[in-house]
Amino acid sequence: MLKSIRSSLRVVTLAAVFSACVLGAPAKAQQSQLPFPFMDMSQQNAGAAGQGGVGNNSLGDYPQGVDTNRMPRGGVAGANSGLNGGQTSKASSNTATQAALVKPLPERPIGPFQRFVQETTGRLLPLFGENVLQKTVDLNDLNTPVSSDYEIGAGDELFISIWGAVDVSVTATVDRDGQINIPSVGTFPVAGVKARNLDQHLSNQVGKYFRNFKLSTSLGKLGGVSIYVAGQALAPGMHRVASTSTLASVLFGVAQPGLNGSFRDVQLRRGGETVAKFDLYELLRNGQLSGDRKLQSGDVVYVGATGPRIALNVEGPAAAIFELKPGETLQDVLQISGVDQSFLRKDQVLIEGFSAQTNAANPQAPRAVEQLAYARALTEAKLKDGDIVTLFQNRLAFSNDVTLKGNVADPARYPYFDGMRVADLVPNTDALIRPDYFRKKSALVGYNKDLNDKALLTDKRLYDSLSFEEQAKFRERLRQEKVDLPKNTSVESGSPSAEKNNENKNQQDPKLEVVEDTIRNLLPSINWDYAVIERLDRKELKPVLVPFNLRKAMAKDPEHNLALQPGDVVTIFSVEDADIPKTRKTALIKVTGEVSAPGYYQVAPGETLRDVLVKAGGLTENAFLFGTKVTRKSILKQQQEQFQKALDQAERLLLAATNKNAASALNPAEAANVQAQAVQQRAYLDRLRGTKPDGRVVVNVQPEATRIAELPPLVLEDGDTVAVPAVPGQVGIYGSVYTQGAFAYQKGKTVFDYLNLAGGAAKSSDTGSIFVLRANGTVESAQQGWIPFVSGLRGERALPGDVIYVPEDFERVSFMKGLLDISQIFYQVGLGAAAVNALQK
Repeated sequence: MLKSIRSSLRVVTLAAVFSACVLGAPAKAQQSQLPFPFMDMSQQNAGAAGQGGVGNNSLGDYPQGVDTNRMPRGGVAGANSGLNGGQTSKASSNTATQAALVKPLPERPIGPFQRFVQETTGRLLPLFGENVLQKTVDLNDLNTPVSSDYEIGAGDELFISIWGAVDVSVTATVDRDGQINIPSVGTFPVAGVKARNLDQHLSNQVGKYFRNFKLSTSLGKLGGVSIYVAGQALAPGMHRVASTSTLASVLFGVAQPGLNGSFRDVQLRRGGETVAKFDLYELLRNGQLSGDRKLQSGDVVYVGATGPRIALNVEGPAAAIFELKPGETLQDVLQISGVDQSFLRKDQVLIEGFSAQTNAANPQAPRAVEQLAYARALTEAKLKDGDIVTLFQNRLAFSNDVTLKGNVADPARYPYFDGMRVADLVPNTDALIRPDYFRKKSALVGYNKDLNDKALLTDKRLYDSLSFEEQAKFRERLRQEKVDLPKNTSVESGSPSAEKNNENKNQQDPKLEVVEDTIRNLLPSINWDYAVIERLDRKELKPVLVPFNLRKAMAKDPEHNLALQPGDVVTIFSVEDADIPKTRKTALIKVTGEVSAPGYYQVAPGETLRDVLVKAGGLTENAFLFGTKVTRKSILKQQQEQFQKALDQAERLLLAATNKNAASALNPAEAANVQAQAVQQRAYLDRLRGTKPDGRVVVNVQPEATRIAELPPLVLEDGDTVAVPAVPGQVGIYGSVYTQGAFAYQKGKTVFDYLNLAGGAAKSSDTGSIFVLRANGTVESAQQGWIPFVSGLRGERALPGDVIYVPEDFERVSFMKGLLDISQIFYQVGLGAAAVNALQK
């Protein structure tokens, strides 16, 4: 009987489709003028007719303008796909279905009041609550899991398995009467049964006819319900939504308020009556779902017109446009917005709005500004439609603070009291010891240092907590101590160029370097002569600096222990913050070489080279006082700057000469020779670039000097290095000679005696330009003689450590002509040794 009924229905359905396709389809329904590009009612009904008439498995409507005859209906391919000749596979049909089920909602326009607020305040404020609304409707939600309280309804899909006395596995859809049909078993009502009770309910129903069986059910695709969205909605019309939908859930999706729609007056109408009202603000503000109801097929969701709107102009994300209900105050608006009221100024609130009195008096300027105290505005301000409420952030000003900063133990704001002076803020030297002093001091202990290094290497957060300078010093110490970094180290390796520069540095005694680091970096020296109070002149509104002597202020000298005022900022400087006079600096000098006690020594302002050598225990028997080398950081900096300028000038000279020679070349062979010369000259420049200045200060002392008193009274500076070498036993001869190298020093021999030992000058040499680099850093040359045509070095005695250099005759050797000018540049900046070293390579 059932089979015959189903066959009849199938014949009727196919006949209806055939007649629609062959005899002509009904006239196309007039397209809806609704703003939401979904199908209107006539399109929805046509879609239902095309699916065989058994329910409506469509999960939603399709956009206007889309040929719905080419789109599959519901979760399976519709009958229309076959009638249109579509040989589309099931996979492609499902893909098209999934794409059609995710539909964009109309873009929310900017309302007139939003534009008005933007023009008034310069800020485009959102409507409160619009950021939580969806921008698309995902109709695949019909496949989402449901709670155990879900009630089975028409169109729901059930997977049923029965085994034992009855062996059935079937997928059944609840019909419009709320029943399902299980083949060979029967038809049973399930509408209204909760999901958690479904197994027990069907077991009881089937148990009326069978015994000794087991039954299991699960939910498949939900049937969905059709609802109507009306009023001031963003997308009015009929929509298919999940059967689990509630009034609140559709408000975030298909039933969103439109341009003039209310977020606070959304009604659910059923059977011509209003059964529920929903306020979205209540949900967002208090988490209340009062008024929420589960939707049923045929329900109407009505979005009312918006109520009065005001703009809350405040710093931060709480700024928005709010809809008011009758009787609500500014206090209610602030609670809805979630703004932190503790950061709002309590002295004033500005309210801009339309005023009837102002409009009557001056129609061209209908708005007025009202200023109220914060407490009064919260409850007494009469907010009207179109008001803009501006609240200000609290100022960062203090009424009773005095700020202490700089090289101090605890930089902070301190409370001012009557009669407060500098000595009250900095009472003793403990207030000037920075906290990192104790941390650095703890790291000096061997085992603590190792543990600290391990922590810094493995914990990036700890490493990042160091200052940039501390990180650089830590990396440099690891490099000097040749520490192997683990693979997952937190320390970033230096750049290749930095590593290359480090390799070029002179290797120093790491133990002495640690001592220097300890002395210099544990605690910066305080500038006792200068500290300053920064004070705001309230009358002129400009900062005023009041300097004072810190040492005298702490000694409570009335002239410097100045009275403080609220708002003052007291800054304590170190000697590194300002270049104080040398006469007030305590210098740290490194002494190495042939002295009794090499190491670091502090010298008072005005102390000299002689004084520091005395502090180092004096000279040893093997000391070569003539070769004493003093290097100075300030001189090194100057030499580096001049050296770079010389390199740039030499490079320009070389380029100009190369271009000139290339332009004057008469044949390819000569042009190739010019290029070869340019390559050789550039190689010379590259070797010069690899030479680093040393910042040496020439000490003028007699070669036979053996006593400290014979040294000049050179005043030392902080960071100077004094190196006293041992007596050298050789004299070097290089350049255009037949045998280059070092020869044993013999007392009494002259410069030309050593030239003869080297075989004399070569034919290509320039004997008129021979020069000698002395161990004390001075240079003597053949051109210094006062007798014409007689070398200035004739009869000049050679000294231990001398370097004799015989240059090529640049005028004879073509490619060396350019190097002559280049070398002269480096002699002019006091870097003749650099040129010599580069030439002899």
